Amino acid sequence: METNSHRTDSKGNLQAEDNYAAHQEDPAPSPEAIKEPNDRPASKTIWIAVIIAITIMAVIYFLYIF
Repeated sequence: METNSHRTDSKGNLQAEDNYAAHQEDPAPSPEAIKEPNDRPASKTIWIAVIIAITIMAVIYFLYIF
């Protein structure tokens, strides 16, 4: 069974690809991977975690020094 150009079994589960020669002319990622929404923007929140970690380390450092 073919669904959205992906091979699936009778239950609709995706099967692993075994015809690699068919994609040698167009080795780009699938359209689903390119159009996937960014619902977990880690790059926007990582800076908050970095600032908090540096602040905590600075407080601990100054408590032991002074």
